[in-house]
Amino acid sequence: SKHRAKRLKQWELWTTKVLPMIIPSYLKLLCQTRSLQDEPVVNVESQKSKCCHTARKLSIWVMCFTKIEQIELWASECSSASVQLVCSGLFPCSPIFPTLTVDIRELDFVQRLFLHIAPNYTAWCSTMSDFLAAQGYHLPGDNPLQRCFANALQWFM
Repeated sequence: SKHRAKRLKQWELWTTKVLPMIIPSYLKLLCQTRSLQDEPVVNVESQKSKCCHTARKLSIWVMCFTKIEQIELWASECSSASVQLVCSGLFPCSPIFPTLTVDIRELDFVQRLFLHIAPNYTAWCSTMSDFLAAQGYHLPGDNPLQRCFANALQWFM
């Protein structure tokens, strides 16, 4: 089926290209933030790279414990979105052109939580959506967190 082929292609991208590329950035982030004790600084490409002709400007939603915000970055073969995001303490929901990214500290918390209770992505995403909505934050679309958050958590773990 089309869906299966898409999932297989995405799995291949994550396992053969993206994860090997972001692991050094993640390890560097852990050193720079004292194992995430210090808050990472968001530092992404705000200008189009001169070295690559295939650069693409991305508008990405950032989900944190206490807020949702939108950032823009330029992604290219020279400077991938995934590496830029991980260096900034954020984990992408998709391997190449993510639309949502999650604070790595939040993913770490959820990973630890799910070691102690039965994993329930739907409940977590609904609770986060309600919590953030009560603070005035909203993502466009119908329940946009569930699929994206579960995908980010799957590849983070």
